[in-house]
Amino acid sequence: MGEEGLNKILPNEVRAGGAKDIGRRLRLLREHYMLAQDEFAKRLLISRNLLSEIENGKRKPPGPLLVALEALFMTSRVWLLTGKREMIPDPKNGAGLNQSVSEQGAEDVVNLLKGYRSLSTENRKKLLNILRVFMVIEEKGGHA
Repeated sequence: MGEEGLNKILPNEVRAGGAKDIGRRLRLLREHYMLAQDEFAKRLLISRNLLSEIENGKRKPPGPLLVALEALFMTSRVWLLTGKREMIPDPKNGAGLNQSVSEQGAEDVVNLLKGYRSLSTENRKKLLNILRVFMVIEEKGGHA
């Protein structure tokens, strides 16, 4: 999928953020966990090449990758996309993230990514639109 096609299915906040800035923040997150690109990519179920392209600002992260980063590495999606807030929110400050990700939560993310990969391009777009709605609701503190 070309950059134009990718931009059509990404949340507005990702389109608005610079790919290079997002890539730099992703690299900071990876380095925070002291992981090489190979290991980080393996945990995210993506290729090292895709990770490198994102870190170098050549591509923007797809929506499911943002979900995986938030769940597996406890990072703030807002920080990753905009640089605002903390990289890893402190639950004591009301950020709502647990100190650790449960095994079931990690397994859910893996299943989400596997399912996403099996979808057609059209169904990926539909799923990302649904995800976008939930992300907005969650950010506003509401319930779906």
